[in-house]
Parts: sequence; C-alpha cells; structure tokens
Amino acid sequence: MKNEEIYNKMQNVAAMNIDFPITDNDIKLISDEIDAISNEHWYWCTFRKSYLICLYGNSEVNNKQDMHWLPFTKNCINLKNFCETHIFTKTTIKPRVIVIRTFPNMKMKHHTDTSLDKINLFEPKIRLVLKGRKNNTLYYINQNGKHIHISDKWRSYIMNGSLLHGMDNQGEEKYTLCWGEPWRGDKLENINFVNFLEQQIEKNYNTAITVSSLGQVDHSIGIKNEKNERIYSWNEWHAHTKN
Repeated sequence: MKNEEIYNKMQNVAAMNIDFPITDNDIKLISDEIDAISNEHWYWCTFRKSYLICLYGNSEVNNKQDMHWLPFTKNCINLKNFCETHIFTKTTIKPRVIVIRTFPNMKMKHHTDTSLDKINLFEPKIRLVLKGRKNNTLYYINQNGKHIHISDKWRSYIMNGSLLHGMDNQGEEKYTLCWGEPWRGDKLENINFVNFLEQQIEKNYNTAITVSSLGQVDHSIGIKNEKNERIYSWNEWHAHTKN
C-alpha cells in the first residue's frame, strides 16, 4: 500500500481501532501510576469541560516547546516504557502526552482539536483508554445530530481531531491516555508509523467510523475561541467552583 493510498484512507477515518501489544494488566499498571499522582497536578480545561494532566510536555500547559517528562512522573515507569517502545519509535517529533479525565455524569463539550486553517488536514491523534471504557465512549456527531459512538471494545484507537466530537460519561471515572500535538503524523514520512498504519488499515478499516458516513457536518463550530477559554489548576478551579 503506497503512502498516498494510506493518506487517502486515513483522510476518511474519524476513528479506527488500533492494536497495541499491551495486556489488561499492563494498562492497569499504567492507570495505577496515574492514580498515584496528586490531584494538584491536574487542571480543568473550560474548552473541553474535562480534567487534564500533562505528563510529557511543559509545565506551561499550552507550551509545546522544550518538552520533557514532568517531575511528578518519576514513578511512572510502565507509562514511560510504553511510550518509548510503542509511540516514540513511530514518531519523528515526539508527541505531547496527556491524560483526559472525566468523572461519572460529566459531559465533555462538543469540540475539535485543531484550528480553522488545519480543519481539513490529516490530524491523527492516538488514544489508549486506561479505565472507564464501558458506557463512556467518545462519539462523533453526524449531519442529523446523532451521536456516533466508538465501540467500548476498543482499548486503543487513532482518531481525527479536526472533527466535532464529545463524550458523555455514563460509567465510571475515565482516564484516556492521549498523544498528539506537536506531532501531526510527520506527513507520513516516518516509515515505522507508515508500516503501523498499513497493518492497522488492513485489520481494522472495515469497522472504522468514517468521515463520509457522518455526512455534512460543520466541524468548525467546535474550534476553540482563545478569548473565551481558560485553563485552571485543580486547586484554583475547586476554589472557584465553591464560591
């Protein structure tokens, strides 16, 4: 399969199951490492209406330069091993590593993860659900306003962040491990990522949620308005909501 064919296939993928060589026990070990991090390192994102923590990145949340493992990840041995073995080997530019956290009955705001000038570009995001997968899956919105959920059988998936999506937590607390910007797929120039995509397309494309199946959707309505959105530290947000 040539790169152009892979690109065209992925341009039509909203979300597709991907297979990593990771066991349920491996996932639990990573989840336990995240559990052990103090809540003070989490922050509230008004854009998504969810909690996030940056693990590999910069202490300034929106700074995607000079990235490194944050000091509070010193005991996240399993997380780091997974990233170094299965993610960073496939990316020329190391992606930022964050976890999105939602509690029961929380609803993530409908949003897109890109800017207007990139809304039609190939913007892959890799996700691994660490816990809380049942009754709590990410969904896309089709032209009729219907929520098209990914399967709760998918432990990991690749998604297009430039499409309008959300989440309605009707289950347990959820951790979604995320890899994305500043990595944007390396223009399909990394042979390890290309080979991985080719394998996943052959195995999983037939069960993917496709862009074409969503119909005519104005995805631009989910773009962030920088003037209206804020990031609050955990302590700042909880002090704010008490008032």
